[in-house]
Amino acid sequence: MDANIVIAEIKSYIEKNILAEGVQVDAGTNLKQVGIDSFSTVEIILFIERKFGVSIPDEKLVPDNFKTIQALASTVVELMPDAS
Repeated sequence: MDANIVIAEIKSYIEKNILAEGVQVDAGTNLKQVGIDSFSTVEIILFIERKFGVSIPDEKLVPDNFKTIQALASTVVELMPDAS
């Protein structure tokens, strides 16, 4: 799956379900700086696992992989079955 599709899906979820109304992010926004905390991160992980059918292993649960939507999307694409 194209990383841009993954970015768009995660971005939409975060803006609609986690951030305060009117707060917008892009692929490079530092998520911690816009209010994403550990509870929100768990919600994002559950969304990713349901939406993309991947399970994020413990070794991927590091701060760098959750810093931006781009980093999240890269992790998701890497975990997808058709990733080369």
